[in-house]
Amino acid sequence: MARRGPREVTFEVTDLGDDGLGVGAVDGREVRARNALPGESVSARVLKRRRGVWFGAADTPEAASSARVAAPCPNFPRCGGCALQHLDYGRQLEHKQATLADLLGAEGVAPGRWRAPVSGPRFHYRYKARLGVRVVGGEPLVGFREGFSNRVARMTDCLTLARPFAAMLPELGATIAALREPDRVPQVEVAGGDRDFVIILRHLGELDEADLRALSGFEGRTGVRVFLQSGGYDTVQPLAADAPSSLTYAVPEFGLCLSFLPTDFTQVNPAMNRRLVQRTLLALAPSPGEHVVDLFCGIGNFTLAVARLGATVSGFESAAGAVARAGINARRNGLAGRAEFAVADLYDARCPTLPDADCLLLDPPRSGAGPNLERWADSSRLSRIAYVSCNPRTFAADAARLATLGFSLQEVGIFDMFPHTAHVETLGLFVRGGVAARG
Repeated sequence: MARRGPREVTFEVTDLGDDGLGVGAVDGREVRARNALPGESVSARVLKRRRGVWFGAADTPEAASSARVAAPCPNFPRCGGCALQHLDYGRQLEHKQATLADLLGAEGVAPGRWRAPVSGPRFHYRYKARLGVRVVGGEPLVGFREGFSNRVARMTDCLTLARPFAAMLPELGATIAALREPDRVPQVEVAGGDRDFVIILRHLGELDEADLRALSGFEGRTGVRVFLQSGGYDTVQPLAADAPSSLTYAVPEFGLCLSFLPTDFTQVNPAMNRRLVQRTLLALAPSPGEHVVDLFCGIGNFTLAVARLGATVSGFESAAGAVARAGINARRNGLAGRAEFAVADLYDARCPTLPDADCLLLDPPRSGAGPNLERWADSSRLSRIAYVSCNPRTFAADAARLATLGFSLQEVGIFDMFPHTAHVETLGLFVRGGVAARG
């Protein structure tokens, strides 16, 4: 059978893509490779072909770019958890901001002001992740997937995961190996709070008493609590029946402590989350007497900070469990009188009309604000919108939509929520007609 193309190619890297891959061409065909930087000539192993593009992993070239640094993690570039460890950190921030600027420019949106990039811890920052598990030669491997592969990277440590999770990897692998059916454990999710750390063990087979004892021993040796998942998220439960089911994190700048379940959405980087909440509220500047609507509010991460400043706030979210936790968090923090929450499918065109508001706060998924953005922004009372985004493409597209409604992007900046990856977290402040800057 004829081969589909070469297994190894050499090419000149002309650009760095928004996915963190070095971009070039071979005989007119686009090639994108990990561990490759503009200005380098690299040899890359082709690992994947999709829609006419070849994807691969490059060997470190002899003539390296001046922007290249030695990757601090021995798992790079095989491990797919990071994409930019070979790029100087300052250049990483420049690249992420340039990516956002290019996308905004393509949509015809010119920000009034660029805020300096906000960064925090560069290592051991990740408190939520999904790790693959695969048995190879009788040995369970636990870690991130390899780049362009379903294989699990062989890892005994990780500079991305929070320290308790990084330290437990060898012990977790040994514990899974001791189970009766280790090949029936396809993945492990991790979730950490300020004090407690949890893994969710997905198991496809029944666990016997010896399995449960092995997992209990893992808890005792590592201090990491085990939750079991036999089906969907509704089957997740702690290994120990009397163990707490929730975790907590603080936002001390607003005197808040929030409770969440390991399966709830929370920001993966708690240090950066605190900075993001603080800067978002500084930009939006809600005042006592104003009403704020917080869309995609989750467990109340931004909502309760708004309420703490004295404004009243209505939070809407599609996940009923998150809405229930948000209400609990409001009562726990003494803010039930100023914060209310309701379940709403914000992507449904039939979504009920929202309460009139002075300010709007958006923190949508990667797919963006959705079909109702124009309806939400069509209020003469609404003066400003704070938009937190995890996808610069949908942020730029939504910025163009808001511009047609008379909202200008007064200021924008990136937050490095995922250092050494291509992920871009954005905070933008939109004002009706170009009101003077706040904060």
